[in-house]
Amino acid sequence: MAAAEPGADPAGGREANVSAIPTEVLNIGFGNVVLRSRVVAILSARSSKDSKAVFSEPMKRLRDDAKETRRLVDATCGRRTQALIVTDSGHVILSAVQSGTLAQRLGGSEEA
Repeated sequence: MAAAEPGADPAGGREANVSAIPTEVLNIGFGNVVLRSRVVAILSARSSKDSKAVFSEPMKRLRDDAKETRRLVDATCGRRTQALIVTDSGHVILSAVQSGTLAQRLGGSEEA
C-alpha cells in the first residue's frame, strides 16, 4: 500500500481543502494569534502622560464594558497588559506586547 501524499485526503484520495487554514495571522504574544483581517484597532493600554498607570480611563472603560458583555479575551499569560486589540466582532483582546510592536507586525514586518 502506497503512502498518502501530503495534502491528500486519506479517505477519498482527493486533495484536502488546505485553503481553509488561515495564513494571515497576527502574533500577539505567547503563541496567541488573531486574524489580521479582523483587527480594527490596536490601542495602548496606558496614557502617554501617566506611564505608571495600569490603564488610562478610556481603556479601562473599554476593557470593563467588554468584560461585562463577555467579549474580553485575555492573552497576556499573566503579564502586564501593554495593548488592547479591538476586532470587527466587538471583542477586545488584551496583549502583553506593546502597541507599537503590534502595529509594526500588522503592517507586515513580522520580525518586530
